[in-house]
Amino acid sequence: MALAIGTSPSLVSGSGETQTTASFSPPADSLLVAVAMLYDYEGGGRSPTNTGTPLTWTLQESDDTTPATSGVRIYTAINAAAQSGITVSAQFSNGRGALKVYVITGHDRVTPVGNTGFGTTSTGNATVTGYSSTRDGSRGICGAIDFDLGSLSSSDVAEAFTSGGIAIPGLAISKASNTTGVSTNVTFNMNNGSGSADWAWAAVEIIPEIVNPRPVHIVQVGQAVMRSTLI
Repeated sequence: MALAIGTSPSLVSGSGETQTTASFSPPADSLLVAVAMLYDYEGGGRSPTNTGTPLTWTLQESDDTTPATSGVRIYTAINAAAQSGITVSAQFSNGRGALKVYVITGHDRVTPVGNTGFGTTSTGNATVTGYSSTRDGSRGICGAIDFDLGSLSSSDVAEAFTSGGIAIPGLAISKASNTTGVSTNVTFNMNNGSGSADWAWAAVEIIPEIVNPRPVHIVQVGQAVMRSTLI
């Protein structure tokens, strides 16, 4: 099964201490990717939480080498069994933030994340290289915030937050399709509508499961070789 982004809750943002997604129903063997922006910015590090069966959330990348002072964090959680009507929440020490959760299927069930990357740029309409792909058919996810307070958009698939008590706007970005090939530079576009910006971003590669081909059984009969695929 090819890696795919399934039905996912919309980005939520606001000035409350906690932001919680709308309810959603992740299928069995799915991967949840949470992009938290201004998440505990300059505060203590706390992982997302969820209702339903508790999941283990793993920090995969942040926009700073010191996650406790970062404004973008990307977490993943493996959802082994199907759940119905759950929500995911993130807490914000500064009382403001945004949260986007992606539901992904077809991921590698042992090590779902490949390469990651983070950085900053002062270009208003910036296309940054997030990472170099490690497996054919992977998918890129990115979070970005702009300290220059622009009106944000992206040529990739993105959801922006610009109001609701958020002092710093940002984007949750995903690639529209899976990456072809290995060692492919995967880029993300972030546009604040002006010539300059103060972007901080983080990105992760979600890698697909390896599907083993069906074994081939070779039998020699006299001078002929017969080849058949085992089902």
